[in-house]
Amino acid sequence: MSQDGTIVVRVAGESGEGIVTVGKLFARIVGNSGHSILTFQTFPAEILGGHVLFDVRIGRGHEQLYSVGDRIDVVVALNQEACDKHFPRIRSGGAFIYDSDAIPEIACLDEAKARNIRTMGLPMNQIAKEIDVGAKGGKNLIMVGVVTQVFGLPYEVAEQVVIKQLGKRKDLLDANLLGLKTGYEHAGKHFKVCDDLSLGEVEDRHGERLILTGNEALAIGALAAGLQFFAGYPITPASDIMEFLARELPKLGGSMVQAEDEIAAIGMCIGASFSGARAMTATSGPGMALMLEMLGHASMTEVPVTVANVQRAGPSTGMPTKTEQADLLQVMFGRNGE
Repeated sequence: MSQDGTIVVRVAGESGEGIVTVGKLFARIVGNSGHSILTFQTFPAEILGGHVLFDVRIGRGHEQLYSVGDRIDVVVALNQEACDKHFPRIRSGGAFIYDSDAIPEIACLDEAKARNIRTMGLPMNQIAKEIDVGAKGGKNLIMVGVVTQVFGLPYEVAEQVVIKQLGKRKDLLDANLLGLKTGYEHAGKHFKVCDDLSLGEVEDRHGERLILTGNEALAIGALAAGLQFFAGYPITPASDIMEFLARELPKLGGSMVQAEDEIAAIGMCIGASFSGARAMTATSGPGMALMLEMLGHASMTEVPVTVANVQRAGPSTGMPTKTEQADLLQVMFGRNGE
């Protein structure tokens, strides 16, 4: 537990191993148990793969959180690279939970003892093989069950979260629930719930909590403000806004169009706005660079258009999956003329 009473948990491993799934399920279990959460994730390159992480900062009870924090209390590592990258960042007195099949020897075991870091290893492949869920998608749910137990969270809440989030795939649900239960019971037998990590269930919690990403919150805000037309083109990490509005905007009488590119998208929005509709698009640095000329036209003709720039590492081609504010100056000053 950090000095401010919050707990920061980092789940890390290889893209494609279900790291984001583990992180999101854990975050929802914590949130639905009545605690405040704030998350951060990296976006993996889908073609090349590579390292990915998901951070969950936990505030006990209803404590308000304003940032993802700058200390790591617990690392959940699913491969050796995750151990190498993130073990050194665990605070003294923290914990390291890992897949002992993927990390057979912890090279930093001596350092763990010196810094009083608790280590909890479990052979995920072996456990998955024993319960026959490895090929059915239940393996990562074993780790979700483990962290549910380690943090003293109610199993019933975890079960309901899994059913709601993964229940659409009926053919996989039984394997996922079996993985969850197996991991929970394994941790109960082999790991000790530490007082400083134990969260439990908040007594005055009010049922299921609304857990949103920033993109989802932005999209809901646009709907509440009367959005009538959205046009966009898929781009990391802004695509979630378009996907959300594709589902929800038609229900409220609005229209959503996936354009052939960003220039077409902003052109459609300008046309819709000129005809009186409240219009919006969403993009990132590279798409923003393509929209600038049309945005200059909208400015010159005084046609209002809302553009959500979910920033990543720069304009033009940029860095495909790394988020930061490198394109901020482009958003502020990248215009034609005045």
